[in-house]
Amino acid sequence: MYINDVIGPYIGVFIEWGFLMAFLFKLVSRLNNPDKSAVQLSFIMAFSYLLSGTFSFSYSTYLNWFIYDLITIGVIALWFLYVKKRRFITLVYILIGLSLNALLMITTHYDIYVRHNNEHWFLWTVYSYGVNIIDLLMITALATEKDFFLLRKVLNRFGSRHSYNIQKYPLDN
Repeated sequence: MYINDVIGPYIGVFIEWGFLMAFLFKLVSRLNNPDKSAVQLSFIMAFSYLLSGTFSFSYSTYLNWFIYDLITIGVIALWFLYVKKRRFITLVYILIGLSLNALLMITTHYDIYVRHNNEHWFLWTVYSYGVNIIDLLMITALATEKDFFLLRKVLNRFGSRHSYNIQKYPLDN
C-alpha cells in the first residue's frame, strides 16, 4: 500500500513543519553557545524543504524533489567546507538521509515517467514509507544530535584504516 494523494500533502506539510521546529529548537537551545553549526545545518534543511514545497524545477514532482536533494547536498558540502568544522554525526545522518531520498526519488521518477509504469508494485511502497521514515529520522537527528544507529562507532572503527574520525558534536576534541 502506498501513501495516496489525499494524505500525502498533509504528510509533506508535517515534514516541513518538523524541519522548521528542529531549526527553531536548535536556534533557542544554542542561543548562548558560540558554535552555531547545528543551527546552520538545521536552517539549511528547513529552508530547502520549505522551498521544495513552493517552487518547481520540473513537471515531475519526484524529479523536482531529486533536484532539491542534490542542491541541498551541494549547499551542505559548500557550507561544511566554508565553516571548516569537523564532521559531526548529525551531518552524517543528514547526508545519508538526503542521498537515500534522492535515490528513491530518481528511481520512482524513472519508473513512472520514463518507463510509464502505472501499476502499483513494491518500489512504490518502499518509496512511500522510506522517504517519510528517512525524513523523520533526519528531523530527529537534527533535534537530538543523537547517534541512534551507532554510525559513529561503525565509521570510527572503519576509520582506523582511513581518516573518518566522526565526532558526536561539532567541537568535540
